Amino acid sequence: MKATTLTLRGESAHRFADAFVDEKADESRRSLNKRGVRNIHRYEGTDVTQIAYERASAHLDSWLLVSLLLEPVDEETATLVVMLGGGGEGPFKLDEVTLKRVLEGEEAVGATGRLATVLKDVRAVCELLDLDVETEWESDADAGLAEKFVAEIFE
Repeated sequence: MKATTLTLRGESAHRFADAFVDEKADESRRSLNKRGVRNIHRYEGTDVTQIAYERASAHLDSWLLVSLLLEPVDEETATLVVMLGGGGEGPFKLDEVTLKRVLEGEEAVGATGRLATVLKDVRAVCELLDLDVETEWESDADAGLAEKFVAEIFE
């Protein structure tokens, strides 16, 4: 599982959940093979909004669960926690980016992967809403797992 915590600042911070759900619904409708996004759910709690959906791997029959928790801090600030997991395939249950790191090296992948793709989507919606985004915390990158995998299996 990967996770990150972001702080969103701007007059439209309270509109992030609506805009993100709308963008994911549009993406689901535009998907040619219906593999991009499915099962978008939204829960409005007293102090937090949760958005959850599944995102398909482009190359594998594998679905990734994405969960966003949005908590308002004040009228122009919100905390957003992005968590994702699943999507592992093959005998070692590796996601496609980790496997590519193992086989081709970090330089073949760079700043891509499951979390980077979801964060790119989050930042695109924030840009539309003219929100400033600050990363407060992010879990370790897949590169660490790839290095451990290579060391334990191939050495």
